[in-house]
This record gives sequence, structure tokens and C-alpha cells, in this order.
Amino acid sequence: MIRVIVAEDDPLAASIFRRMLGPQFQVTTFGNGEEAYRYYSANGADVVLTDLRMPRMGGLELLAKVKEISAETVVFIITGYSQVEDAVKAIKLGAYDYIAKPFDPEDVLTRINRAIRERTMAEKLQVYEREREASAAGLLPVTADPGLLQVLELARKVARADSTVLIQGETGVGKELVARMIHNWSPRRERPFVPVNCAALSEGVLESELFGHEKGAFTGAATRRTGYFELAHRGTILLDEIGATTPRFQVKLLRVLQERMLNRVGSSTPIPVDARVIACTNRELERDARDERFRSDLYYRLSVVTIEVPPLRERRGDIPLLAEHFIARYRAINPRVTGVSAEALELLQTYRFPGNVRELENIIERAMILECTDRLTPASVLVRGGEEHLAPDADADAADPFDIDGAERDHIVRVLARCNGRKLEAARLLGINKTTLWRKLKRFGLQ
Repeated sequence: MIRVIVAEDDPLAASIFRRMLGPQFQVTTFGNGEEAYRYYSANGADVVLTDLRMPRMGGLELLAKVKEISAETVVFIITGYSQVEDAVKAIKLGAYDYIAKPFDPEDVLTRINRAIRERTMAEKLQVYEREREASAAGLLPVTADPGLLQVLELARKVARADSTVLIQGETGVGKELVARMIHNWSPRRERPFVPVNCAALSEGVLESELFGHEKGAFTGAATRRTGYFELAHRGTILLDEIGATTPRFQVKLLRVLQERMLNRVGSSTPIPVDARVIACTNRELERDARDERFRSDLYYRLSVVTIEVPPLRERRGDIPLLAEHFIARYRAINPRVTGVSAEALELLQTYRFPGNVRELENIIERAMILECTDRLTPASVLVRGGEEHLAPDADADAADPFDIDGAERDHIVRVLARCNGRKLEAARLLGINKTTLWRKLKRFGLQ
């Protein structure tokens, strides 16, 4: 339902607006601009009607503060005939229109509905434009899988709210991509998106990085540092690998989420923060919370909405699409390659991809370096791990279309020839270490 705020210090006029708009909209009235702004900043609204002259914050100041939070909110200025010049000034500052007293209720309803229709149409046009830009920039997942499409639709709905989101999934499935999409479709999209890898930092460093520190807070703190939470003010902060944090740090993070206040390391002065929090993990946090390996109160605070990103082996139909996508991305490496051979594609579709989309991207990039024909072949699209990573539902009785061991042996011979026998360089191109390469050379009799 469309939400309308009316800021009007005349009780009679406020009552008329409430009766007039109540049957069609959700209406909340306030007697001054300060209360209206306090309510709007906490709850938002689609339309704001504000009197021009009010105690404790007038209409122009309320207009400016509303537009600072959301430029899309429709604002009408309520004014008398003697204040039309001020109303015109308000329109220049972002108001949609003005309502002159005395007013015709039907005319007011018509104008409000027209403004809502125009805003809806403008939002749709912005959606199409952002979708086109995001697709061109690679910010939308490449998929035709019904399960992942449902996940993305949930992400779109979540983006409109301001709730914390927990994104779960295996390593390499694209959790950060989904998080960026949520930010890109949210009202905070013009503000910063700040990703933080919690697993890459020790507890003390993570606290300083997220919350900031004061000069002299610890040895080496030569200057004051602004933390990532402050940098993400009015934007979004992504806490990646949240499951790797310590219980002590989790207590401090919980306080920030609950109170929306933080203290820099070395300071007792609270600082208000307004950052939407999205957390990612490849662990089952609900189980960890149940087993007391993760604070249950923080888990429930983070998982207001939980999004599960499916692994690549559960959406094999996306493998051809993703392979073509990555070939186009790395075409500069080998312009001759235009696609994937049927044999190579069959190998990819029977592989379990423990590293998911990230692993597929690495395989295609490496294959583009090594391929000598115009289509990627099994010899260049060599998956790692052997038979233990073949799909369990692959037909065991079907004849292999190619010899995996033979393809691997030929591939290693080709890479060694390209490297003039330099094993360290060959191992780097193959994506394995030198010891593994030595073992494979011994197994294939290539010593």
C-alpha cells in the first residue's frame, strides 16, 4: 500500500487530509516537520505532503532532508495563495508540486495518483537501464536455471528493503555477485559498496579495519583511521566469510548491528553508522550456531533474509552459457577460439566443479592460453581431480567419448613442449605445483 506522510500544524487541515487520503493510502500525520522527518528517516514513505510554514522545521527544510535520504520520494508543498512564490522555489528544490489552500479534495487525489504513476514509470525505466548497464558490466549472473532465477528474484525483492541478508553457498558460486546485485538494485545504490574478507584478517586487525581506530590506540597507529563501516555510511557493507570470525569479535559486531553505533579502537565516543549489512559464508551457520561454534544471537540478527546460492553441479544447463561467456571475456588471449567442442563440453558437464563458477572460469582462461585450434578441446579443457569429481549421475556403462588419462598425458606433453621442458613454468600453466607435476610425469612414463 502507498504510504503517505502529512506534516501539517493546522489540526483541521490535517484531519481533512487524513479523511480524504485514508481510504486509498496508508496515512500518518504529524503536527510539525521535525516529528515527520524523524518518522520518515526510520520508516520511509512514498509521498510526503508538508506545510510550508510550521514550527520545529518548516516545509523547505523537511523537503531538503527527505530528498537527501531518497530522491524518489514524491513531495507536495501545502501553501496559501500568498506563499506561491515560496512554493515555486520548493519545486525548484525538488518538490513535485504544490497544493494551495483551500484545495479541492478530488483534485489533490488526482495529482497524487498522477505523481505515483509517473514515479512508477520512471522507476521502471531506471530498472531497465540499470539492468542493461549491469549486464554489460558483468554484474548480473549468466544463467537460465530456474532455481538460480528464483534466487535472483528473491534478491530483487530483498533489495528494496533495508534488512540484513545472509548469503550462503559453496566457494566460487558467486555470493559476492549476488550481494553486489542487491546493492545495485537498492535505494543505496548511489552510495558505496564496501566488501571486507573477514577470513583474511586477524581478529585485532579486523576490528581496526571495520570500526577504525584513533591515533595512538596501539603501536603503529600513527594517525586516526576511518573504518569500513563508516566508509559504507548510507551504503552497503559486505562481510564475506563471516563464519571465520571469533566469538569475541562477534560480540562487538552484534552491538554495532543492534545499536547502529560503533566505537573506534581507542575511543569511548560512540559514532552513529547507517550501513546495510550483507554477510556471506560457505559454512552452515545455522548448524554452527546450534553447535555453539557461532553466536546464535548474531546468526539470527544476520539471517533476517537468507539466500542460498546453488552450486554449479546443480545447474549444469548453465555450463555452456558460462563457458561461452568466459570465452568472450578472455578472447584477447586467443582470438582464434570461437567456442567449445562437443567433446570438451561433455567433459565439463560430467565434472562436479568443487570450485564452482570460479573454477570453470579458471579452466576456460587456462584453456584459452593452451588451445591451438578454433574450438576448445578436451586436451586444453582439462579438469582437475580426476574421476572422484565426475558427476555421480553420469552413466557408468556408457562408452567414454575420449580417454581422460590419454588426454591429460597429451596435454602435459604439449605444455612441456611450449615451455621448452621447464617444469616450474609448465606446472604454473597447468595450475598445479611442481611436486604434482613430477608425480604425473612418473605415472605417465614421461620422466
